[in-house]
Amino acid sequence: MTIADRIQSLRKSKGMSQEELADRIGVSRQAVSKWESEQATPDLEKVVIMSDIFEVTTDYLLKGIEPVKADEHKTMADVIDQKILTEKNGKRMKTALKWFLIGAGALLAIDLISMIIYFLVNGFPG
Repeated sequence: MTIADRIQSLRKSKGMSQEELADRIGVSRQAVSKWESEQATPDLEKVVIMSDIFEVTTDYLLKGIEPVKADEHKTMADVIDQKILTEKNGKRMKTALKWFLIGAGALLAIDLISMIIYFLVNGFPG
């Protein structure tokens, strides 16, 4: 979507004619028509005025970048907290894996010792 498309779409969504928009900005209807047909581009002062009229950011008008909602912003503290939690979870997983391997090794050792004792007491088959 181009700036021309965004201007036209926003104007129509507000139920405004080209004439009404032109009056509010302080330009001719032909200027608005040229912007919407990509024959011309509004200067920055006009873009700022349109952003106020349409209640959007200049970034949206110029580049189509949607604003980030307030609840989507992360503070540095949020990022640090998440990093710390991730690191703690990683350490917990390593510790859990270490104890699992120690336990499995101990069970194998006990099983091997039991088998050796069994063969010593009962003799080898065969």
